[in-house]
Amino acid sequence: MTGTAGRPRVLFVEDEAGLRQAYERYFQRHFEVLVAETGRDGRRLFDAHGPDLVVLDLKLPDADGLDLLRGFRSVRPDLPVIITTSYASQQPVLAMLGVQHQGYLVKPFSLGELEAQIRAALG
Repeated sequence: MTGTAGRPRVLFVEDEAGLRQAYERYFQRHFEVLVAETGRDGRRLFDAHGPDLVVLDLKLPDADGLDLLRGFRSVRPDLPVIITTSYASQQPVLAMLGVQHQGYLVKPFSLGELEAQIRAALG
């Protein structure tokens, strides 16, 4: 499912415009970047492009990030997903629910931290 020129394809699902723009600028050097503002757009890009990894904000204007994650995993159980959120308190809830994810970052975080988690998840 690798993108153009053998670069991994990463889908960022994030409703904050500034973060979407930062993701696109920062990560386009290393990855094929797809960005979605809503859960609906995220699902459409996921279906159309089969990303190698998803960076998923849990709080979206039109969708519950956990429902979106479950939908992705129903198609690709092995899909690496890194969760971003503004709420540190959600990590224990995710563990309790048995939600598998390869990374978890609480906003604000540095793009370098996110890059390290992406690279670790992609192996």
